[in-house]
Amino acid sequence: MDQDQDLFGHTFSYNMSDVIEKFSSVINASKNIDPNIMDQLARNRSMEDGPFYCLVFMYSVLIVVGAAGNSLVVCAVVRKPGMRTARNMFIVNLAISDLLLCLITMPLTMMEILTRYWPLGRHAFICKMLGTLQATSIFVSTISITAIALDRYQVIVYPTRESLQKLGAIIILSCIWVASLVLASPMFIWKTLKHHEINLPSYGIDHIAYCLEEWPVEHGRAYYSVFSLVFQYVLPIITVSVAYSRICRKLRYRYVNSSAMGSSSSKGKAGSGSGSQKRKAKDDRRMKRTNSLLVSIGFIFCISWMPLNIFNLVVDFYNPFGDDRQSMMICYAVCHMMGMSSACSNPLLYGWLNDNFRKEFKEILASLCPCVPVEAVRQRVGSIRSSISKRRWKKHRNTCVSGGGSAGIGTSKGDTAMRGLVGDQEGRDAEDRYQEETAMDNATLSTKYRRCTDTTMTENGIGNSLQGDMETTVLTRI
Repeated sequence: MDQDQDLFGHTFSYNMSDVIEKFSSVINASKNIDPNIMDQLARNRSMEDGPFYCLVFMYSVLIVVGAAGNSLVVCAVVRKPGMRTARNMFIVNLAISDLLLCLITMPLTMMEILTRYWPLGRHAFICKMLGTLQATSIFVSTISITAIALDRYQVIVYPTRESLQKLGAIIILSCIWVASLVLASPMFIWKTLKHHEINLPSYGIDHIAYCLEEWPVEHGRAYYSVFSLVFQYVLPIITVSVAYSRICRKLRYRYVNSSAMGSSSSKGKAGSGSGSQKRKAKDDRRMKRTNSLLVSIGFIFCISWMPLNIFNLVVDFYNPFGDDRQSMMICYAVCHMMGMSSACSNPLLYGWLNDNFRKEFKEILASLCPCVPVEAVRQRVGSIRSSISKRRWKKHRNTCVSGGGSAGIGTSKGDTAMRGLVGDQEGRDAEDRYQEETAMDNATLSTKYRRCTDTTMTENGIGNSLQGDMETTVLTRI
């Protein structure tokens, strides 16, 4: 018995001698050829028309949606130099790996599921390379998600550490690709193309080829499935879960402290109760939104990749389908599409929910869609940036107020890390917008600064409150 696999690892058994014998009997007894069987063989179909067209439609939707979303992420960074920050490079790297999933992995896996034999010629290198690229793109995608989680963890939990620079990001991304190629290298080493000559010119068939994995040890495929499970799923999900749980704890700690300081500083002020309650309600909503975002990222990652990894383990160690190849292909396709759906959700989680990326998306879509006036979108983006600029002036004032104490020092350093996380371009745009739209002259700015320095030190708690406010919103900007 020989074994055949799809491009991502499930295994089914077939007897190659039986296959050759059947074709030989067809050739030698041409009078007994079943036209329906030969038509199905000539079309290279592995399943009936109903499941066939359903899978084609579902894969097509995933490919189009995923490719469009990740292309938007890449275009948003390419068209604006200010978006080319070190941390955005991680998101772009994730988008590129997801583009590979959409443009290479999904089409080839769909081809392998829906066809009986290898249709891409006689070159073994193509079989080896495409299988390696598919595995590499999956490893890059999951490791990139892990790197983004660790980067956010470092910025939020340890804001006083030195900010990541572009060179450091390039080195990390290079290591991600090299490590992914190493993890996927068994696909290149042990994949091979088996040819079987069959002369049926009247049906357009001259040979049949199978792209197989020939492992040097028994159960080699099963061992590699366990290896992939650990490095592609278990370690990333543990790392992402721990990082985001620590971030939630940090934000909660900062929120509790800022609420306590805000309430204590407002006790002696008349009419401050209503404002304090409004701010607390706003902070509560922001905290819930941040926690929901972090939980959603971890949950979607876990749910997306769990079915495929479980399927590979079950089929490699114990195949419950037997010789029912169509049922196994349909089950595998559903599990595989669950994993590939991450390529569609990642642009939403890491792109659309990022304020900077969302503004660029709107401008790109407005320029592509003639029914949406570009000027209206730009005015909307301008108003958003104007509000950001005003908040930045308030942040500068509060930092100045708290600069005399230890809380001010922590806020200043933390804000430096936050500004690197938000992006230098936003800072420049906000400052320019502030100067243009408020039309303040130097004397007015000087007066505001003097008032800032004269504010009583009883407002020291504002610095920590601002730090917490920045931290709870920063997840929507990275």
